[in-house]
Amino acid sequence: MPNPPPKEDTWAFQPIGSPFPEAPVKALGEQNQYVALWYKNGKPIHGRSWNNQGVVECSFPYPLGKAELTGVKDLGGQIQILQYKGDHNSLGYWYEWIKYSDRFEKAEERQLLRCGDSLPIMWKRPGGNLMGYLDNKTEKAYFSHDKTMTTFEGSQLNDMMIVVRNLKGGPPFCECASCPKPPPPPPTPAPGPPPPRVMLNEWMDVRVGDPWPTRSLVKALDKSLDTAAGQNPDQYVALWYIAGEPVMGRAWNEGGKVGWERREEGGNPLRSPLASDGSRGSIRETWIYPVAGQCESRKGGNRGLTLLSAE
Repeated sequence: MPNPPPKEDTWAFQPIGSPFPEAPVKALGEQNQYVALWYKNGKPIHGRSWNNQGVVECSFPYPLGKAELTGVKDLGGQIQILQYKGDHNSLGYWYEWIKYSDRFEKAEERQLLRCGDSLPIMWKRPGGNLMGYLDNKTEKAYFSHDKTMTTFEGSQLNDMMIVVRNLKGGPPFCECASCPKPPPPPPTPAPGPPPPRVMLNEWMDVRVGDPWPTRSLVKALDKSLDTAAGQNPDQYVALWYIAGEPVMGRAWNEGGKVGWERREEGGNPLRSPLASDGSRGSIRETWIYPVAGQCESRKGGNRGLTLLSAE
């Protein structure tokens, strides 16, 4: 069934330091970096936002001052964060990341995500991916970091990633009822070794008090725990961020809502339980002792966290 006519993009107006909005659009491959927008004298400029203990922080390049702008003093207190509330059946599009050099391909089914002459663009920086701002008139891209700004132009942009609105069908591995489901993985041939599995941990963003997700989540030790009196024995792997650093914890179903262990920190933090996506059929999480984890953290552009061992 074809998608309905596409609706307008949704942007949440958020004061810096306010609670993070629901359903933000992540930067490609990033766990705690989101597409953001700010206006300077009526001119749109894209940048990045991130979640710090449940509240909005951000960074924007400012070409005229060749500087990084971050706080209320620099930005005037309010920014916008891109949201995706629904799916392609209700909105008529889904967000796809493509190379800048491919922007003219499939033009009949793709629309550039843009505000005026500004496009969000991602720089695959060796020190960590960054969202920035592309001036479509001059074909110059600007990225803010470490209290400075970096500029690229021309052919330097070709391998950078931009966001488009894809009007055809749904995204890969879409879970809606109208999209076809991938076939189950083939059985393991005997007596040879098992086929390679996709090494991918998938996290979904929810907030404390949101409805409990309907998707299959990764339960601690894959079973109900022998817990202390008054604690929920069904606990799930969870992640949040404080000052750019990822912190692992637990979440549980509290009367149909998301419950979380770090209530003493206050606020309404956006956290991410690890989803076990059965549609892929290509990864199995295994608990090992001691649990070996690896995490890379970068302010405003944090990497994903690996806690479980995929066999």
